[in-house]
Amino acid sequence: MDLVIESCGGLEAGMSVFDTLRIAGSGLTAQRLRMDIAASNLANAQTTRTGAGGPYRPERAVFLATRMGSDATALGVRATAIVASDDSPVRVFDPSHPDADAAGYVSYPDVNVATELADMMGAARSYQVSATVATAAKQSALDALEIGR
Repeated sequence: MDLVIESCGGLEAGMSVFDTLRIAGSGLTAQRLRMDIAASNLANAQTTRTGAGGPYRPERAVFLATRMGSDATALGVRATAIVASDDSPVRVFDPSHPDADAAGYVSYPDVNVATELADMMGAARSYQVSATVATAAKQSALDALEIGR
């Protein structure tokens, strides 16, 4: 299952600095969630037994563009769901493992470490971009107040 992120609106002439801060804030929240989920998937890459039974099922967040201000073009992002993967577990022959079935196979989660690390790096970079936008919007508002003195 792939991560779904819909595009967010850009800065328009009628958009307030507060709309910009709300949009950047929604981006920060979304990217933090992506990093948390990727970290959870990595931490549970070898979990063969959960409270629900069976191996851990990797998760993904589903995001949706959402209105963040008074202007219809002020679109941010919000998580609508966290879904577990439908991928089949990876079966490994290890008859000495305590979770081995009668045939000696152990079911491990289908977690691709490289994919999870790439997702974490992408989320970290996107988080940086949203933080930069928030800082620039704040500085722009401070500069406007200074001009008004």
